[in-house]
Amino acid sequence: MPSTSISVRKKAKALLADHSLGPDQQTRIALFIQGVKGINAAVLAKIEFQPFEWAPYRFLHNQYFKEVELSTLIGRATEWSTNPMVYMEATSLNLALWEKTEAAKYMQAPFQVDALFYEYLALSHAFMADIRFLPLLPAHLPLDTPFLAALAEIEEENGRQIQSQIRLLKDLDIGLSDRDKEQLIDSKWAVVEGLYDRLLSEVTASIEQQIQQDQEAE
Repeated sequence: MPSTSISVRKKAKALLADHSLGPDQQTRIALFIQGVKGINAAVLAKIEFQPFEWAPYRFLHNQYFKEVELSTLIGRATEWSTNPMVYMEATSLNLALWEKTEAAKYMQAPFQVDALFYEYLALSHAFMADIRFLPLLPAHLPLDTPFLAALAEIEEENGRQIQSQIRLLKDLDIGLSDRDKEQLIDSKWAVVEGLYDRLLSEVTASIEQQIQQDQEAE
């Protein structure tokens, strides 16, 4: 992990040790998660309308419906912000999410067992493996609010999906060497890492702004 990512995550963890996620922070996180799950759902919907081997179909079919379910869940659990700027900045980040992941290219044609399909699997794996909020929260924090409970459920499900993703990434024969596969996986991870770091930077800046406002009000 690059030193910048380590720094961003350490700062987020330090702030979250003493400050809970308010409506502004919850809104940013929820919209980003919904953006990620929206991409996955849009791509995975294709498998319902084309021939596919049973084992990968069963996994991707399950992931498709879970993405829709969990996107709805986090939306229901979020304490939404009333600050328009939060939505503007979140929209900008989600546009970057679509652009930097090149999400649209995975939606343009039926799936084939080829490099493009493998590339999408690598991207989806990076989404689930890198975007994790619970490790940034205090270990003793009870997950007893709707938002935290929803985050926990999402990350628990992601953990289950990751195991199947790893098997597919390892076993899928697409004519690439192991080295080429590894480079492709690393490239997708770097993209997701950068987007997640941007989200965390915006969340921490929002917390710092709230701290300053509270101090000025005293």
